[in-house]
Amino acid sequence: MGDQPLYSPLPSFEATAKGVLTTLQKAELVRGLEVFSQVAVEDLYRLGSIAREVGFPAGGVIFREGDVGDAFYVVVRGQVELTCQESGTRELLGSGQAMGLYSVLTREARGATAKALEDTAGICIGAEDLNSLLSTNMEIVASMFKYFVRKLGLDHHP
Repeated sequence: MGDQPLYSPLPSFEATAKGVLTTLQKAELVRGLEVFSQVAVEDLYRLGSIAREVGFPAGGVIFREGDVGDAFYVVVRGQVELTCQESGTRELLGSGQAMGLYSVLTREARGATAKALEDTAGICIGAEDLNSLLSTNMEIVASMFKYFVRKLGLDHHP
């Protein structure tokens, strides 16, 4: 076995934009997100199977502040700028970071505009696909719920 990875390294932007990531590679990207980090392997694979590859050219807008949250994204390669006109904030995202999950989970409007600063490749999970998977898979929901309980500090016993 040695030091060999279980899967091949992520391909280039051009290749990713054409759709060459395996379901396992997509699952690994999803597992890298803290909210999904405790999800069982089989369930990660299910999440990976509904993820699709996307590519955005430098300067391309991924979504706009106020848009309906129809999908969330994970950056595979490249850099994305999130800007919020309402608060005047700016954040840079790179490989392995997600954007848009909040609006997908809450069904609220996007709180920022996401723009690719360079050629950017990523994966995308549609809101309908995610909600359909969550509605039939309580293990994923329970894992996400535990994450939010810990994040909010509600896990301390009195």
